[in-house]
Amino acid sequence: MRMSLHGVMSPQEPICRLRRGAAITVGLLMLVALPSATLAEVATTPAAAQSTLTPGLPPPMLARPRNELSDAEPVDPAEERPAIVPPTRAKLRGVTPTWEALGPSPTESAQLNVPPNDEVSGAIHAIAPHPTDANTIYVGAVNGGIWKTSNATVAQPVWVPQTEDLPSQSIGAIAFDRSDVTHQTLIAGTGRWSNFGQRGDDETGIYYTTDGGANWAHLGATPLLGQKILGVSARGAVLMVVSRTGGLFRSIDTGANWTLVSGTGGLPTGGVSDLEADPADPLRFYTAVLGATPRLFRSDNGGTNWIEITTGITGLGSGIGTIRFSVGAASTVYVATVDGGALEGIFRSTTLGSAWTPMDVPNLHPGGQGTVNSAIVADPVDVNIVYLSGDRISAGPFTGNLARGNAAAAAGSQFTSIMDGNAGNTSPHADSRDMEFDANGNLLESDDGGLYRRSNPTSSAGTWASVIGNLNVMEVHDLAHDRVADIITIGTQDNGTHMQQNASNPRWVFINGGDGGDIAADSVSLAPLSGFRYISSQNLGGFRRVRFSNANAQQASLGLPNIADPQFVTPIELNRANKARMLIGGVSTLYESININTAAPILAPLGGPGANRNAMVFGSHTDANVAYVGKNAAVFKLTLGVFAATGALPAGAATVTDVTMDPDDPNRVFAVDDNQVFRSINGGATWQDVTGNLTSMSSLDFRTIEFIADLDGDVVAVGTRSGVFTAPANASTWSMLGVGLPDVLVFDLQYLPSTRSLIAGTLGRGVWRHTFPSGNGIFANSFEF
Repeated sequence: MRMSLHGVMSPQEPICRLRRGAAITVGLLMLVALPSATLAEVATTPAAAQSTLTPGLPPPMLARPRNELSDAEPVDPAEERPAIVPPTRAKLRGVTPTWEALGPSPTESAQLNVPPNDEVSGAIHAIAPHPTDANTIYVGAVNGGIWKTSNATVAQPVWVPQTEDLPSQSIGAIAFDRSDVTHQTLIAGTGRWSNFGQRGDDETGIYYTTDGGANWAHLGATPLLGQKILGVSARGAVLMVVSRTGGLFRSIDTGANWTLVSGTGGLPTGGVSDLEADPADPLRFYTAVLGATPRLFRSDNGGTNWIEITTGITGLGSGIGTIRFSVGAASTVYVATVDGGALEGIFRSTTLGSAWTPMDVPNLHPGGQGTVNSAIVADPVDVNIVYLSGDRISAGPFTGNLARGNAAAAAGSQFTSIMDGNAGNTSPHADSRDMEFDANGNLLESDDGGLYRRSNPTSSAGTWASVIGNLNVMEVHDLAHDRVADIITIGTQDNGTHMQQNASNPRWVFINGGDGGDIAADSVSLAPLSGFRYISSQNLGGFRRVRFSNANAQQASLGLPNIADPQFVTPIELNRANKARMLIGGVSTLYESININTAAPILAPLGGPGANRNAMVFGSHTDANVAYVGKNAAVFKLTLGVFAATGALPAGAATVTDVTMDPDDPNRVFAVDDNQVFRSINGGATWQDVTGNLTSMSSLDFRTIEFIADLDGDVVAVGTRSGVFTAPANASTWSMLGVGLPDVLVFDLQYLPSTRSLIAGTLGRGVWRHTFPSGNGIFANSFEF
């Protein structure tokens, strides 16, 4: 039986790839006989272990969905706040990093058809290929910063991060300065474009380099603060950026000063969609202004003045979320419009936009994510050819959805898919973001899985290949460590659930699809031979308990009951003292299982209040019946089987993002919201604000807090947009932990007492580990302030 992601799969199924609405069986790790105590679980079978994906058929090219909801997580206003210019991080005194990157860089056997390894690495929002050297590419990751490779055409390119110590890793655009004949000048803009509720770093302006990325300057931090940048241009001293939130800004002195062009020079005020240059004329640009009645414009003098070119573009209304341009051979202009998350129109002009001809409209957005996941690029040689990409195909395996258009073909037959059967049975990851041509004439495409290259794009003879190499830009929002096998498992935005192949291999392996859910690991119930891991997809879909041996071989899988009010990422928490008990946080109800590690687990509702994302802690070493959850701006405590509100948090408290407690003293409990840390020493009866100096050292958006019980002194660690900071558990003076962790949003933390190490899941740079030096004091660092 196959059911939707929101249903329950048959317990006869092995772990599946769940891609937003369906499940597809994939190969598992190995067959191991089960002891009689776990006969209710389903062992991997040889047939399942050998199963492979069957490429999907090309989607129909003309039917357009108008009533499907977006697959992306909606933005939660309670988690949004104004951008700030982050404080300067502590300066490195030593040279030896104490944080170690663990990957995934990348992960293998993922949900796409790109042999030989089916690699994904995380979302890439923008591509800047070198104009004359196909080996050199720069990319801007959604939350992973800027990366460069100088050997892009080899099977495993080597990528080097460029902006790890700059204040924002959320990149919305990147481009070469085409007036620099040495091709050493690039400009990039910051903007939050993650499909994970648009979470990410602060939007703090632009980055600019004149030496090929050896050094990047941060420009426009104050005038461009909070601008969601989606297009950039550099022409010598003249810089331009366009923002979804503020319009078009221009500098004529290399970013020293900025002027809002919108509202002057013929360009109306309002948010702007796209900024596209004409390769044949360094002063010609195209843009569009959104609003109740979107309008299109062209500048012929480098952005000073703008001419409206809307006439002939139909279907423009308040539902338009994106308008994308591309200029190809002989200055031929193509425009794609997206309405309600789906492609609305494709138009072509051979007269610089003074007249437009409509083309067929392919079905590229079954997922309804066209506002973010759309791309268009005109062929650089053939004036009649254009390429478009959307979110996904409408049937398994739910990979990318891309098409080639031919304006010379008859209406009704202009678009042909360029994946699956029209690409040697290959297809890139879903949720496309950008397409560009490299210097060899191959098509580069970036999406929520990474970067891919299509050879021979004008025919059906080409295939898709990975250009991911060692890219490490995965958006990790949850993690857990299985002590039995010494393996970390993660839940990720859009890329499903992944685990280490072994503790030292940076190449991980994909084990479950859709958007990854929360993770829990039981290293006690079956130790030392096996351990349980609990995984799911969005909305707690495909919720399962999976058994792995101490050699990290999957042994069995058991479907678990769902709940009535799941969240996009539903928090789950195993009891610290009793691994038979699990707490699950719904939107408005909490649920408990008292037999989650048995053959037939049952979930029972406990009543309100529900829980905020990840804001739960359950059980101490001394009391299995204690639990705290954060809901809205309050903390609730489990007492006699009922959750009741604790004392009010101090003034200014907002949505609680995480809670933790001393495992040896459950009355000592901590909570965080986006910019405050709170402590109680009496079980929540009263709370104290212990934020101290943290906001003077870190950007805000505190996401995770972890209590570290250590012989050198108890410590509290907080994950922020600027990394990880620690303070003594009884104090409020904070220090940045370790060196080597990028300036990135840390979304989850787990302390491993057996190795005195802290693992961090980052929303854009994968998983990192910090090991505390024995006997040197847990607060030893290498920083000066």
